[in-house]
Parts: sequence; structure tokens; C-alpha cells
Amino acid sequence: MSRHSEKKSFFRLGLLIYFLLGCIGIFFFLRWFDGYLVAYESAIPSNGIAEVKAAFESGAIETVMSKDNLVTDSAYYNIFDYEAHIKELIYGKDITVEESSESSAEVPRYIIKAAGVPVTDVTLKVVGKNDYDMDVWGCDRFYPDAYCMSGDVYTITVPSDFIVTVSDRRLTDADIMRDENGNSVVKGIDIISNVTGYMNHVPTFTTYQVGGLWSNPTISATDANGMPVTLSCEGTSYSASLQTDAGVVAEINQLIPAIVESYGKHFIGINSGAVYNYLLPNSEYRASLSTAMTNFYPTSHITTYDYYNVSADNFVTYCDNCVSAEIKFDLVVKFNSTAYQTKNEGSDAIWIFIKQNGTWYLADVPRQEPRTLADAGITD
Repeated sequence: MSRHSEKKSFFRLGLLIYFLLGCIGIFFFLRWFDGYLVAYESAIPSNGIAEVKAAFESGAIETVMSKDNLVTDSAYYNIFDYEAHIKELIYGKDITVEESSESSAEVPRYIIKAAGVPVTDVTLKVVGKNDYDMDVWGCDRFYPDAYCMSGDVYTITVPSDFIVTVSDRRLTDADIMRDENGNSVVKGIDIISNVTGYMNHVPTFTTYQVGGLWSNPTISATDANGMPVTLSCEGTSYSASLQTDAGVVAEINQLIPAIVESYGKHFIGINSGAVYNYLLPNSEYRASLSTAMTNFYPTSHITTYDYYNVSADNFVTYCDNCVSAEIKFDLVVKFNSTAYQTKNEGSDAIWIFIKQNGTWYLADVPRQEPRTLADAGITD
């Protein structure tokens, strides 16, 4: 073989070696580049929200949400409440993710939506580095309050010894509504103001004010004995009245006919002293009633007097020795003289009763409206 032929063979072998080395280099470069692309994709923040979206789509949000990453100012709901509530909001709905206007390169923020309705914001944080020393993003915190809370403020007015619970949280003095001077809104009851000195316990009403609640919160109350009470609701205002003691109602109802009769007679000048047997001794009302006789009726001309429409309703128990009732009656008086017409001593009044030494007495009549013959449905 000639020298020229040998050189040509070595040249071809060199080219082949360089070609093979180039192919190997390209192969490893492509492998590296593919890995780089995968790593780059994994480092994109939007990729970090994928796990959260998947958890919401499956309904297993507890796998990504915990008490450690839930951000809320609510004093009424814990992590379990939020998980259950959000599951209700997303059940069976299409889950989408949208970047928040508050998002930044340092703190990526996304909005999770269910059927297009926002459910919670999610921020991301760096959770590690990949093989190419790129940041890997993962779930940081959840911010559902902006979408879960109703924004309504609720007021609840109840007797001060009642216990109020809002979404399983018992209200405290810190929840009492404040007036413009910063004083707690706790009010007395005007109708019993003249008899508080005789009462074993003087009730008041407290108004609570709470916010930071979901729509249609659960609001309940129990009385001083721990018995559930019914709350009236008008919009976002709730209230409860004092409870009625059935035993007390029965005792007062037994007295009503006799007291009404003597009370009516007192004003027409017939056996007027009998009413004092039923009036609270030493009370202000007893003293005032003694001067209330006008002697308007000419008793010598009275032929008949009859009671109609006697009733006692709307009982309210303020304490174990104080109760009120709405008393109605019509005392129709007829005369034997043409100089006088038939008269009606009708009354629609609130009577306050006090129990003293085991006996119920009429202690005050703070509100009273006269009833005419027309009110009574009686034709002269």
C-alpha cells in the first residue's frame, strides 16, 4: 500500500471518530436540554398551582389546605368548618384557576373558581430547588374570607342572662354592641321601673353585634335555665323576649276575675275598699289609686253593672316574683235616671303583679287605654 493510501485511510478514520464524538455530544446535549426544559417548566409558578387545582377538582382539599396555611380573621370558624364549607361551594362544579391582580414575581397569587365563582385566593412560595438550581413553587397560603364572608353585621337582642351562640361560638361581653360613647348596650325594661324595688331579680336586655360570618349563619339562644328559646328574625336583626312561666300564668289567671271586679267597682264607687285587698302593700300604685276616685257616677241611680270581655293575655315573667299581663275588661253601668246614660268603664291595660310573702298582688298599671262601648261591641 502506498504512503498516499495510508494517509487517506487515517483521514477517513479521523472523520469517523469526530463524527461519532459529535453525535455523542449532540445526544448528551439534547438530553441535557430536554431535562432543562422539564426543569424550567417545573419552575414556572403556574405549574405550582396545579396540585391545588387537582385537589379542588377531586374534592380532597384537605390534602392541600390545613390550619397552618389558612388565613382568616374569623373567630367563628375553624379549619374543619372552612373545608366543609368550601367543599359545598365546589361540589360538582368546574374548577378553574386565574392569576390574581395582586400577583407578583415574589409572591404569585391565584384565584380558585368554581363554575366561574371565586372560592379562595392561593399564594405560592418557593418549596425547593430542582437539579438546575431553579426555584420550585408550591402552595403557601389560602385566603377564602374575601369570598366566603357575607359582609353583613348581625345584632341579637336578648335578656341579659340568656346565652347566645353564633355558629357554635358562645358570645361574650366582648361581642356586646357599643353606643357612640363606647358603653355596652344593656337596657332596662321601662314597664317594670316602678316595681324594681320589690323584685327578686331585675332583668335587662343586652344587644350583641357580630360580623365576620358566612351567609345564613346559625344563631341560637338558651334561657337562664339552659332551655332553647325561639329567636325572632327580621333581616339581620334577631331578638328574644322574656319567657313565660306556665305555673305563674295559672296562679294569676285564678286571681283575675276577683281583682277585675273589685278594680271596676272602685271607680264607680261601689265597695271601693275591696280593691285594696289585692294591691301591693306600701306600693306607689296603691297610694295613687286611693286618690283616683272621681265620684263621677251617681251611685244612687245605678241599677245594674255587668262585666264583659274579661281577658288576660300576653303574660311576661320578669322573675320568679314579678309578672305582667295584658288585661282587658268592660264594666257597663246602667242608670234608672234619664239624666244619665249608660256608661262604660272599659280598660285595656298592662298590669304588673308582685308576689310578696306567698301572695300575688297588683303592684302597678303603667299603661292603660280606655275602652268605649263601641270597643266592647255593646249598644246602649
